[in-house]
Amino acid sequence: MGSVILWLGLVLVLVAAGLALIFWRPDWFVRVVAWLPVHLFYRMRVYGREVIPATGPVLFVCNHVSYIDAFLVFMAQRRPIRFVMWAPFMRLPGLRLLLKLAKAIPIDGSAGPRAIVQSLRLAGEALAKGEAVCIFAEGGITRTGFLLPFRRGFEQVLKHAPAPVIPVCLDHVWGSIFSFRGGKVLWKWPQKLPYPVSIAFGQPMPPTVTAGEVRLAIQKLSADCSIAATNKRRPVHRQFIRMAARHPFRSCIIDPNTKKTHRYGEVLAAACILSKKLRPILGDETMVGIWLPSTAPGAFANIALALLGKVSVNLNYTTSADNVRSAIRQCGIRHVLTSRLFTAKVKLDAPGVELVYLEDIRKEVTTFQRLRALLTILLLPASVLDKWVLRLGGHVPDNLATVIFSSGSTGEPKGVMLSHRNIAANVESMIQAIDLRLQDRFLGILPFFHSFGYSVTIWVPLLVGSSIVYHPDPRQGIEIGQLCRTYRCTLFLATPTFLRIYLRRCEPGDFATLRMLICGAEKMPQSLAQEFFKKFGVLPLEGYGCTELSPVAATNVQDWSGGSVRQLGNKPGTIGRPVPGVAARVVDPATFEPLPAETEGLLLIYGGNVMMGYLGNSKATHEVIRDGWYVTGDIAKFDDDGFITLTGRQSRFAKIAGEMVALEKIEEELNNIAGGNERVCAVAAVPDEKRGERVVVLHLPLNGMEIRRLSQQLTERGLPSLGLPGERDFFPIEEIPVLGSGKLDVKRVKELALEKAAKKPAAAPVPVNQ
Repeated sequence: MGSVILWLGLVLVLVAAGLALIFWRPDWFVRVVAWLPVHLFYRMRVYGREVIPATGPVLFVCNHVSYIDAFLVFMAQRRPIRFVMWAPFMRLPGLRLLLKLAKAIPIDGSAGPRAIVQSLRLAGEALAKGEAVCIFAEGGITRTGFLLPFRRGFEQVLKHAPAPVIPVCLDHVWGSIFSFRGGKVLWKWPQKLPYPVSIAFGQPMPPTVTAGEVRLAIQKLSADCSIAATNKRRPVHRQFIRMAARHPFRSCIIDPNTKKTHRYGEVLAAACILSKKLRPILGDETMVGIWLPSTAPGAFANIALALLGKVSVNLNYTTSADNVRSAIRQCGIRHVLTSRLFTAKVKLDAPGVELVYLEDIRKEVTTFQRLRALLTILLLPASVLDKWVLRLGGHVPDNLATVIFSSGSTGEPKGVMLSHRNIAANVESMIQAIDLRLQDRFLGILPFFHSFGYSVTIWVPLLVGSSIVYHPDPRQGIEIGQLCRTYRCTLFLATPTFLRIYLRRCEPGDFATLRMLICGAEKMPQSLAQEFFKKFGVLPLEGYGCTELSPVAATNVQDWSGGSVRQLGNKPGTIGRPVPGVAARVVDPATFEPLPAETEGLLLIYGGNVMMGYLGNSKATHEVIRDGWYVTGDIAKFDDDGFITLTGRQSRFAKIAGEMVALEKIEEELNNIAGGNERVCAVAAVPDEKRGERVVVLHLPLNGMEIRRLSQQLTERGLPSLGLPGERDFFPIEEIPVLGSGKLDVKRVKELALEKAAKKPAAAPVPVNQ
């Protein structure tokens, strides 16, 4: 009886305390009630809390990722906040009282403009009283994981009630149980409990700030969170160990040549055995070359070197022998992993380098060694495998992971140093951006010496438990179409140049299983995208990146539609929005001052994916990295929705009579006039005695169109007449020079243009088909 009275008294005390809090400090009551669900589902890291003023009016402007965002912001700081929230959400049972006590301000766009104005007026009145107000400026929860366009309502609030604006970024909330990633809210298993998220508060901004400026500030905070989190991330090969130990029997790498499906446990076991065999051969050598195409053995070699703590250097077998020798010399490479079959097809001309053939090592591996390695993985926990068996505790994010050489399209290749920190950050960004799932299957055709091939087609699938099918030659359209159909691939990464091949050689049903096709390396002609969609029913999405960015910086994704909600993920003609954890900025090329939307300028990229620097070239590194921002050299502009459009390349300009002329724009218009989806023209600038430089066009046959007619139509396109090529500046060639990635070989185009221009130009227009 006494214990019952004791428990009853305790309950009454708690009820009385709750009622006291409700009447005395309702915000404290809300904080107490919200504490349990927030800390049950999330583990919060808070940055910048010290910038919040203790008293006085302040407007928090926040991105909107999940249904629990308001509680996250509320719990991340100490001030009472009045949230401007979606009205139907405030009518939900159980939350109605809580939000009423928090004095939330309802807003409902479906109720008409007058209701919205009323809600904004209430927000302004709260600011005028010295209160803190929070607005989710996107107007709704993201369904794609990307930052949506910001609405300008808060600008009107600030005009009538000026207050400092603090940008707030909710980072990594996308993917948690209350977000839309992976399905409807709560109708999915949580990936991790508690789920790690970051809440970052930015420096206060003046009341005159625009929605676009706040959006860019939040984007920058997202990148800052990504950088701060890199110390928490494991190097990708250490994370792969945990995935393989957790799912040893899941399909991992599919080798069409041997018709064998390698399970996760098998892949890790094979990589462990290979690393042990290589250890005495490589000794203390830091950087090791790989001369292999995008195949299962090539992936095994990269994983094994990572387990050894070596820096992998995938050598470009499509470039010149001079470029390959330059890469070997810069890295001090003494050993190159390869295969006898591949060197018989593509010889490595590199005197003084010892070739290590994987076939020879495989012959030395016994059945007992394979069985022992596999049983070790099956029986031991991942942490034991990592720290005690493989002894990888010293492999930290700041270690150099790989050196990838730039394509050499504008000069001698530069070695781009990418750390484990860079690779892990970009892999995480890509996983969020494309909403990668366990059941996904990649079709991997991009070479590993290409940064997209290395980061995305090796490490991205390995870190989420999906599988990948490799094929060594991206130009074999028939074979690639059959592979996609046979293995029912869902994700495909390619370039526009390769899509042209598949358009000619693949059957309509070959790509029917794809849910996403992303292209990069060069500009995507919209006529090509539409023709590909018409034949295969898959719309290619354009993305953007470069080696120095590990490589992905931005991409289009599929639009999202559901009920009355539609969110734009793809805008043809653009490179999409920055991926999560990456920030972009367009600045004046001379002053580096940020430019407003729809204004062309120099594109800068910031995030954990920005390279360590160029190998042995600190001067070149300082030229392209400014305060952590990578200067891409691309000319671009933002639109009001946050999509980026590339308009040219800073280095691909001709200076004619003192004026800058964009060569890429002329090239694009010429290819459009010629019709079809093939790249038939390439443009370069050559010296000219009278005007400094002139534009030269190298072209393939143009279906009988005469040069005079082509030049006339180019003039009619509205381009400045100063830089347009004359009839004497058109030269026929047999083939447009391209790199192994499919990207235009700008260096070779320049060389050809100089060769052609040095000869006497034709006196009269000649039919192109001759």
